[in-house]
Amino acid sequence: MSEDDLVIDDNCVVSMHYQLTNGFGELIDSSQGELPLVYMHNTNALLPSLERELTGKRAGDPVAVTIYPEDAYGYADEELIAQWPRDTIEKTQELVLGMRFKALAKDGSSQLVTLTEIREDTVVLDANHPLAGQVLNFTLAIVDVREPSDEELAQGFANSTNISGTTATGLLGNNT
Repeated sequence: MSEDDLVIDDNCVVSMHYQLTNGFGELIDSSQGELPLVYMHNTNALLPSLERELTGKRAGDPVAVTIYPEDAYGYADEELIAQWPRDTIEKTQELVLGMRFKALAKDGSSQLVTLTEIREDTVVLDANHPLAGQVLNFTLAIVDVREPSDEELAQGFANSTNISGTTATGLLGNNT
């Protein structure tokens, strides 16, 4: 089977352009004007629900997918939103609404949080994923599907380079 006929399946390396909007049609992220996103299929590089929709597609196929919160980042959990004394955070960095940083818990673990509100003496920190509770609409254009290199198979992820060897980036991953 030639690379042109290759369908997206386990461990295939996929290059694609994408546009991500929320349920209100507001643009969240896009590769427009950038290099395509490159990932290895079914290695948890993307949302599993998005990877399911891509399975069996080929280069050149346009794909439109709507993913609801329960199949994406879940719904926002109010218990993950907390007020903190402003001065405990302001000591380490200047406060900017929407900034994300790691916060240390009392048990020594760290959690990625978003600064959602700045008050006189306190700040509100949200440990929910920034896309929690949102309907996600993906418009995808599959550019290339290829077999992984031996190195990519061994490491378990695609080298984030396209065919010409240029680095590609994107913000669709499950690990954001």
